[in-house]
Formats: sequence, C-alpha cells, structure tokens
Amino acid sequence: MGARISHTLNLVFFTLLVLTGIVLLSIETFAWIIYPIGAPLAPLLGLSQDTGAITVGAQVARAIHRFIGPLWGALLITYGVYLVAARKIRVFDPLRKPIKQQIREAVALTNHYAFGKPLPEDIEENLDRHNVLVSYLTIVLVIAFIMVGGSGAAIIYLNLTPDQHRIMLLIHDIGFYLSVLFTLAHIFAVIHPTNIPLLKAMFTNGMIPIEWAEKHMPLYIRKILGRKEIPGE
Repeated sequence: MGARISHTLNLVFFTLLVLTGIVLLSIETFAWIIYPIGAPLAPLLGLSQDTGAITVGAQVARAIHRFIGPLWGALLITYGVYLVAARKIRVFDPLRKPIKQQIREAVALTNHYAFGKPLPEDIEENLDRHNVLVSYLTIVLVIAFIMVGGSGAAIIYLNLTPDQHRIMLLIHDIGFYLSVLFTLAHIFAVIHPTNIPLLKAMFTNGMIPIEWAEKHMPLYIRKILGRKEIPGE
C-alpha cells in the first residue's frame, strides 16, 4: 500500500514539475500550455488578456514549480529514509551479481524488450524481484534527483551570482533530461505486454499472479520460500 501511494504521489508531482518545467525552459514553444491559465487572470491584474496571459501564466507556472519541487523532494527523502531504515530497498540487489553477469543480463533483457528475443534459460531462472536494467535506471534517477534537487534548492534559496545561476540552471536542465530518460524507459517497460500484470497491480490491489512472479522473478520467489516469509516492499 505504501509503495502504491508513494508511486501515485510521485506521478502527480512529477507530471506537474515536467509541465511547468518545460514551460519555463522555453516559454515561446510551450506558451499554449499556460495561456488558458493566464487568460482569465490577466484582466484581474490589469493586464491585456491577449498580451498579458502568457506573462501571468508563466508566473503561475513558476510558482507551482517552486512549490511542488521542495514538496516532492521532501516526499522522496522521507520515503527513501524510511526504506533504508526498514531495510526494504530491493532495487539494487541485482548489482551484487558479477559485472559480466550483469552486462549479459542487461543485453539479454534489452533484446527481449526491444526485439522480442527469448531470454536465455540461465538468465531467466536468475531474475530477481528487480532486474539489472531497473537497477541501472534507478541509479540514473538518483543522479537526476541529486542534480535537479541540489541545483533547484540553490536557485531558490541561495544568493547566486549571474554566472553561478547559469551553471545551476545547466545542472538543473541536465538532471531534468536524465529524469525524462528514466521516465520514458519506465513507461516503455510497464506498458510492455510482459509487464502488464505489474501495471494492473499498481493501480488496483497491488497483487500479481503467482504464475507471473514464478516466471519473471524466480530468484526472488526462491528467496521467499527459503526465508518462509515475504520481504517488505
């Protein structure tokens, strides 16, 4: 339940940050997003509905971005600390495998998802709760979060010089692009026919068919049977 609530909040906050972020990244290109927001507000502020709508919409987008950013950061940090303290982080378990085995698994999984090639039997039998591609993408997400969060906090709370501000903006943009890369890969994975049961579980009761789990995370199932208990999320 906790994982599903956190995932839903992350989805909402990230969507808001992306929409407001791309507007601030290029107001001219994405003015159509903020015009409907600014149009009814501009006259209230004594501005022309035609020329002031974009200005007001951009300010609203900036305010939302600066409010949601720290809020989302606090959520991620709090939930992350909880997972570490409760020893519930499983996403990095595949990184315990030898590097050569990780690379071979990553290549096989890429070929499977992108080209429909079957997984080698030995790799399929040793898939954990999270595969190695998920581990790698999570590292990308962590780096993106550090870059976006650190630079964003600096921009908001520190008295930066113009040069420092430009550097922080560059770091912020790079972190944003990395987070988009993670998101696109994540969406591709969850809508892949192989993982539809996971997608349904996330938005329903959180449960997947045992037959699916035995096929797609057999190593994890063997660990559960060995411990006689199901580790937390």
